[in-house]
Order: sequence, then structure tokens, then C-alpha cells
Amino acid sequence: MNNQFELDAHRIKSEPFCKMNEESLAQIEIHNYGKDQLNNLDDSQLGYEDPRWIEKSKSIKARDGYTCQVCKAVDLMQGGLFFFQQGDYETYHHYEGNSSRYEIHVPEFHMTINIDFYPGYHLTMPRLNVHHKIYYKNRSLWDYQDDCLVTLCENCHHYLHSLKDFVIPIVEELSDGNSVLIGKTTPKPYKHILDHTDLGTFIPWALVKENRWGEGLKGQDLIDYKRAKSENKKWYEYQEVLDNHVMHINVFARFDPRVNKHTPEETKPVAEFIIYDFIENILGFRKK
Repeated sequence: MNNQFELDAHRIKSEPFCKMNEESLAQIEIHNYGKDQLNNLDDSQLGYEDPRWIEKSKSIKARDGYTCQVCKAVDLMQGGLFFFQQGDYETYHHYEGNSSRYEIHVPEFHMTINIDFYPGYHLTMPRLNVHHKIYYKNRSLWDYQDDCLVTLCENCHHYLHSLKDFVIPIVEELSDGNSVLIGKTTPKPYKHILDHTDLGTFIPWALVKENRWGEGLKGQDLIDYKRAKSENKKWYEYQEVLDNHVMHINVFARFDPRVNKHTPEETKPVAEFIIYDFIENILGFRKK
């Protein structure tokens, strides 16, 4: 295989890792308020550890399919099967970080593709937050309608709160049941911090190698991120990606004509496409 792949550009920029654009921001911004005439106000909130907020945020993440609604990074560590459209094929993905096995199911072809990473390699999943589209002064964090809340990955969430031209309105409720606009949130400086002991701070869907050359390591030595990929921007051949990070790829398909109308000859190119697409469009390696 002579095709060459590189890390997708958005994965090697230090900030932001997420794909912010006007279209993605438009779906999470409330547009009834002007951007210029509002004063910045302190939006400090308490109660993030309250069980009521924890339950509320869990329900919002489940509603949004455990997917950041801006960059679309999905957290497969929530368990179960997650739907992906890969070309013309509907596929369902499953990943358990502890097992280092990634599974892709293709129902139409009665096929399962098992991708086993080498021991110590992990796919990082996004850390998900729940974002308030609007703040009500003196209202508890969990006391909001569901359509006022949206799931964002932690990186998108922090970056969003740093934007000066993105309005998150602050409203005060009056005794007569009405409310009045009193300002907008204050932008906060954005800086992504990579903590080598915390997989949740890595770029979503990066391949990370656990440091296994010593016992009893602590601090940032616990996890050794494959920095050569981003810092040297080295070109990778497709086969080299597989050799360095993938131990086995097994394809299982049921060819019983009573349940599967597709022959082995028809199934093989589909499996190859799905594997290529997974490496290129999901993991972030792409053709030169």
C-alpha cells in the first residue's frame, strides 16, 4: 500500500482543537440579543458538584448522543454502539479503552471488523461538558429547560467562553414573572493545557501510548504522548500506521445466503473501504 497519510491539520494546532465555524456556533447561540449594547457581567456559578446538576448534565449528554455539538467529537467510552455513516454504509462502533479493541459493525453485510491496538495504546475520548446558552441570575444551574442546555467537549466549551463576539446573555427574573436582560458573560482567556496524566486533556481521538518502560512512575511520566506526530509532522504510509499502532485487524462476516445476500467478493472491498475511512476520516490520518 503506497498511500501516504498525515495527521489532519486540526489535530496538530495547539488552539483550538475544535472545528469552530459560523454554522456550528449559530446552532448554540441565542440570537435575540445584540452583541454590542450589552455590558459584560460576572457569570460565576456554584453547584457543579450538586447531584441535581450531575443528573441534569447526564441527561443532556445522553440526549445529544454523547457528542460535542460543535466539533462532533463523540465519547464512545459511554458504552453501547454508536452510529457512524461511512460513505454509503451505516456502521456501528464500539470501543472500550481498557481492552484496546475497537469494533466496527456493518449490519447490511453481517460483518464485524475488530481492530486491536498494541498493548499500551489508547484512543482518547473527549471530556464532555454541558453548556448554558443563557444564564438566569439567582437560578440554580440545573433549573433550566433542556433546550437552554447543549453538550460541548471541554475544549470547545472553554474556547467558546473566550470569544468576545459570542453572546451568552444574562437575564434577571422579575417578581411579576417577566424577565429583563441585564448583560452578557465576560470572555475568559483560553489556553489549552495538556496534562500527561489525564487522557481527557488530549486531542479527542488521538492515539496515545501509555509509558510502560518503568514501574511506579508518577506525574507526567505516566503517559507518553506520541509527540513526534505533531512536532515533526512526519509523513506516515498507511501500512506504517498499521504496523506501529495496530496489532491485528480481523474481519468476520456471515455468508449464509438465507440471511446475507452479499458474497465474499462483494464484502471484501467494503471492509477495505471502512478500514481506510476509519484511519483517514475518523482517526485523522489522511492522504498526502
